[in-house]
Amino acid sequence: MTRIGDESLARFDHGRKSAIGTTAVQLTTSSMHAPRGVQIKAAVGNSGTVYVGNSDVTAGAADATDGFPLAAGDALFVPIDDPSKIFLVGSAAGQVVHFVVV
Repeated sequence: MTRIGDESLARFDHGRKSAIGTTAVQLTTSSMHAPRGVQIKAAVGNSGTVYVGNSDVTAGAADATDGFPLAAGDALFVPIDDPSKIFLVGSAAGQVVHFVVV
């Protein structure tokens, strides 16, 4: 049995999503393979909260669709195969996240 930590990656992708506002947006519109998942970090300068979820993610609107909250500087690892499946919405306009696809 191989543990995830026992394998190294040949390459990884990274990026930034800026101008996250009160309407849900994709983390990236580019579909790419994420063998392990995606690490997302809210920018330390954010004035609001970024919510992470599916395409129906909301920010404090409904229990069933409210995303996982990231305050400024918070991070989350999502074990998903494609970062374009991740959506973000902010509690205010002008929020930013940084991400690494591994």
